[in-house]
Amino acid sequence: MARLPRIDVSGALYHVIARGNQRRVIFRDAPDYRRYLDLLRQYQDRHKFTLYAYVLLPNHLHLLLSPTRVPLSKTMQGLQQSYTRHFNRRYRLVGHCFQGRYRAILCDSDAYLLELVRYLHLNPVRARLTRTVDRYRWSSHRLYLAGRDARGVAVETVLGQLSPTRDRAVMAYRSFILEGLPADHRDDLYEVIRQRILGAERFAERMEREARHSPPKLPVDVSLEAITREVARILGTPEASMRGQGRSRPAALARAVVTYLAREEAGLSLRTLARFLGRDDATLSLAVQRLEARLAVDSHLAAKVSHLRRALRRRSRRKVRKQIIKA
Repeated sequence: MARLPRIDVSGALYHVIARGNQRRVIFRDAPDYRRYLDLLRQYQDRHKFTLYAYVLLPNHLHLLLSPTRVPLSKTMQGLQQSYTRHFNRRYRLVGHCFQGRYRAILCDSDAYLLELVRYLHLNPVRARLTRTVDRYRWSSHRLYLAGRDARGVAVETVLGQLSPTRDRAVMAYRSFILEGLPADHRDDLYEVIRQRILGAERFAERMEREARHSPPKLPVDVSLEAITREVARILGTPEASMRGQGRSRPAALARAVVTYLAREEAGLSLRTLARFLGRDDATLSLAVQRLEARLAVDSHLAAKVSHLRRALRRRSRRKVRKQIIKA
């Protein structure tokens, strides 16, 4: 049977499985595990997916996540390629680290989220890597026992399905995990519809319908100069200071906002932006990461950036209308 294309639905729950090439070991020691988790967090910061659980084992890994603004395929491509570079460089190897393309099962979160979290966390016991799930270091299980969101894992969202009170939710979670022992393989969690969907037929039909009717987000047709002018107007920072060598905080913030919007809305590369702003790629990348973290807690700045997004899209639509009229 021919392999069907992936279904990309923003906000849907995906169970991702990636195996080592020819089932070889991909995590040889603690630094390898830590490097993959560091990369996972970096891509989460950049692509803004929601991570519910993870487990890394010597020759494969499982992730439970929901993509938002960036397709899952793009996230996984970058993540796997970045780790492959680390692995090959560290062990002086060439070629593939992972076996073919990863598997992504689109899941009905209402029916399977809790079951999948338990399945992932019991994997090390199932593989006889540990006798007790609490002792395994390379999964998100210990974060659940702490009962709080940490390291990018949406612990509280899942525990909220067990109890509205944190302490009771953690107790219920621990009992739920123990009920899953002995940790036998769960064939039912791989019994998918049309090779790629875990859920009832009605759920599968709805997901396929949403995928068909969800057009990709297209970049706006707006120049870098226009973005810079708009940012200067809203933030009150002179354009010259953004493209100069000034290190003042207002200029640094404005440059970060220009970079953020130009990548998110206009689809411009970091290299192009670095040349335009007179900075190196690494500096701008770090500035955007800091900006994204600030946007999560600074509602005043977030409102300004949202206003800038809308202004750039309006400008782009006016440009398109003028082109249509001229034609």
